[in-house]
Amino acid sequence: MLAGAYRLLLRIVIAFISAHASTMVQSEYLLTSERLGFRLFEDADFPDLQRLDMDPDVRAHFPDGIATPAQINARIERSRLSIQANGYAEFAVIELETGRFAGRAGFGPIDDCEIEVGYVFLKEFWGRGLAQESLRALLPWAKENLTVPRIIAYAPCTHSASLNVMKKAGMRFFKTDNAHGVACDFYQYSL
Repeated sequence: MLAGAYRLLLRIVIAFISAHASTMVQSEYLLTSERLGFRLFEDADFPDLQRLDMDPDVRAHFPDGIATPAQINARIERSRLSIQANGYAEFAVIELETGRFAGRAGFGPIDDCEIEVGYVFLKEFWGRGLAQESLRALLPWAKENLTVPRIIAYAPCTHSASLNVMKKAGMRFFKTDNAHGVACDFYQYSL
């Protein structure tokens, strides 16, 4: 009889976890999309950020090249301070199905008092539409939570993959200009 009660209790617990798994897992996220969760950086993200930002292929279109460990730590701290001071930040992007770190995406200030949206993913997540999915989640979030007239994104004129992501996510081209010593196409999303 005790074994039967134990099996019944176990089935109830499994049913509860199955029914509530998505809300339990997603509760740590500030924002979710169909396949991705966006949360603040944690110290434990450092090895994943290092793998991302020290990969020459991932950073091929960044004028400054790969990041140093000190720059990665500064990025984590800058993001923590930004969410408190500005209400926006850059987020760790987690694949919901597996719980794996996929990259980073979010918001940051740019020189002329505008807010930029950006995204960078580990190579194993390339070609799956995650950058576009990120923008399609982040831009409506910005519309609800930020009080600026627009969000900016830019990429080198030669980085067609990233420029296509911006277009497909509903951003509109507005200029070609120099950014970090490189000719870039700039896109905007009106809030």
